[in-house]
Amino acid sequence: MHSEGHPCRRAPKCRQQALWRAGNTTRRRTHMTLSGRKVLITGGSAGIGAATARALTDQGARVAVLARDGERLRAIAHDVGALPVPADLRDPDAVPQAVEAAAGELGGLDALVNNAGSFRLGAVHDGRYADWREMVELNILGLLAASQAAVPFLARSGSGQLINISSMSGRGGAGAVTGVYAGTKHAVHAISDGLRDELHGHGIRVTVLSPGMVLTNRGEYISDPQLRDVTARWHEQQGLDPADVAAQVCHVLAAPPDVHLVEIALISARQTP
Repeated sequence: MHSEGHPCRRAPKCRQQALWRAGNTTRRRTHMTLSGRKVLITGGSAGIGAATARALTDQGARVAVLARDGERLRAIAHDVGALPVPADLRDPDAVPQAVEAAAGELGGLDALVNNAGSFRLGAVHDGRYADWREMVELNILGLLAASQAAVPFLARSGSGQLINISSMSGRGGAGAVTGVYAGTKHAVHAISDGLRDELHGHGIRVTVLSPGMVLTNRGEYISDPQLRDVTARWHEQQGLDPADVAAQVCHVLAAPPDVHLVEIALISARQTP
């Protein structure tokens, strides 16, 4: 009778482990390099967008950054070694021209990172129509316009990727002052689901990235001083560094071609779940 440690008894398990290791070794070799990848980032003049541009160029990617603040955009682009593409995503005529210009300068597009967005807090009963419109135009319509313009280039890439930066607010309930903003981010999730199905046949993968609080300057656009101060404290105490989110964008872009990352959600370890 064979003992439990006898090679004959262990052989099937050993073979299984060897195959598992071999499979994982093969999978590791198929991760895509970021060097030479051609990426367009909207909202690239600050925060997550600027951090992502820096992370990608550091790894050899060719990056274009798009934003409406031309002066700040050019400064960031010069700093990280990216191509500045000044454009306002709220202008439906400007978006396709900007995307085409970026693709022309980069020699095509392998990925679009839809990062541009507007963050306005306030209750509906005393909210401002201009704030609602700003969020809808940037968070939803701007994302749609940029995606539509980029799809032909991403399809020609052969391994195109579309990354939509959403928010944890788009995954659950909303508070008294976050309802409209959260609504636009819920829309990002729904649109991404539709795009994922629509673009599957074109070889384009669609990923939603949902960060929690992030250390950015978005709070400065909140009109109510008290709410602005509270929001700034929350983000300072519990926010992710933009570089943490940028690292996840790089992770998605480096995924093997046969792996489709549907969503990545992340919060700071300091943020209350």
